[in-house]
Amino acid sequence: MTTTIINIITDELLNPTFEMTTQYLKILEVKYEDNKPKIAKIEFDDNQKLATAYIEVKNESFCLEFVFDTTNNIELIAVDTLPFVGISFMPTSEMLTTDELLKITSIKPTKTITKGDFFSNGKFEYTYNGLEFESFSEPGRLERKLKYLLDILETDLEGIKQLSIQTSTRNIFVTIVYHIGNGNFTGLYLDNEILNRITRLGLELTFDIYATGEKFAS
Repeated sequence: MTTTIINIITDELLNPTFEMTTQYLKILEVKYEDNKPKIAKIEFDDNQKLATAYIEVKNESFCLEFVFDTTNNIELIAVDTLPFVGISFMPTSEMLTTDELLKITSIKPTKTITKGDFFSNGKFEYTYNGLEFESFSEPGRLERKLKYLLDILETDLEGIKQLSIQTSTRNIFVTIVYHIGNGNFTGLYLDNEILNRITRLGLELTFDIYATGEKFAS
C-alpha cells in the first residue's frame, strides 16, 4: 500500500488532477529523494479507511498533506497542508543545578541544559539550567502531539508538579506554523479531557502561532 501511495503522489505532483495541487505547486517546492517526494510520515486509519501522507516542503516546517480513501482501491481524495506543531515543557532554574533538577522527577528528559553551555548557534551561553520534555518531532496534529506529551508527564505526576513549583515554570509551550495560504487558519481545538489533564499537572498552555510561505496566487 505504501508503494502505491508514493506512486500516486509522485504522479499527482507531475500531472496534477486536483486544483489544490496546482495552486500549491505554484508557490512552494516539494523535497525529493531518489526522484520520489520525500515523505515525512504516512498514517493509516483502519476505522475510517483512510491513509494520510505528509510530504516535506523546501525551506518550510509545514508539510503537504495527501489524504487517501483505502476502502477498496487506494484513491486520492484531498490535498492540503499540515501545520508544523512543536510542543515542549521546559522547567529552568538559575539556582538548581541540572543534576538537582533531574532528581526531582523519574522521567528522562528529551534534553538537558547546563548553565554556561552554548546555544546551537554557538554565540550565546545559557544563563540557567533546565530540562526539556518534548512531544514527538514527526508530523502530527495538535491534539495527538499534546496527548503524547501528557502521557509522558503523567508517568510521574508528583515529580512534574514539584519541578513546576521549584522552578516556577507552568507553561507547556506550543508552537504552530501554518502555511499562509489564503490567511484562513483553522483547527485550533482542545477538548475538556486535555484541558483537565493539563490542570491536574498544575500546568498551563502558551501558544506561539506563525504563518510562513507565499499566499495563493490571486
